[in-house]
Amino acid sequence: MGRLHALFILAWALVRSIFASLLGARRGLADFRRSYANDRLPPVTTEERFVLSQLSGCIACGLCDVGEGASMARSQGAYAGVMDLMLASSRNMPDFDATVRSFALVDDEKLAFLEARCPTRVPMRKVAAFVRGKAAQVQVEKPATVTSPRNGRVSP
Repeated sequence: MGRLHALFILAWALVRSIFASLLGARRGLADFRRSYANDRLPPVTTEERFVLSQLSGCIACGLCDVGEGASMARSQGAYAGVMDLMLASSRNMPDFDATVRSFALVDDEKLAFLEARCPTRVPMRKVAAFVRGKAAQVQVEKPATVTSPRNGRVSP
């Protein structure tokens, strides 16, 4: 019975989605922004979607955190290492405003050096640029107030 119920729910969602599109009930980007602003999830362009697929090539081998690369990318405890930045940056967009602070400690020269050593050739400078751009966008689009669903209070 559970499988039949799940199929019914999926079918109903598909029918609603098709009719919403046909009747103009969806407004696209405006709805996306309204729905996800409090989650700090900015929309991505077609070009950025292509870049995102390139950014997620990190296989967590750790080469960017050992040897000569590690001495170049030391953070004095501000973050765990460049590998963690690559993994977090390609997988967790709502935290870009926090991640950008760690990227401030690793300049593009260091990232270029680490790119050359990366076995999957993760474009680390592109990752950093993408994170910086999205973090700035989230700050600009940040809602002025957020109402807590628990107590109904408004916070800045």
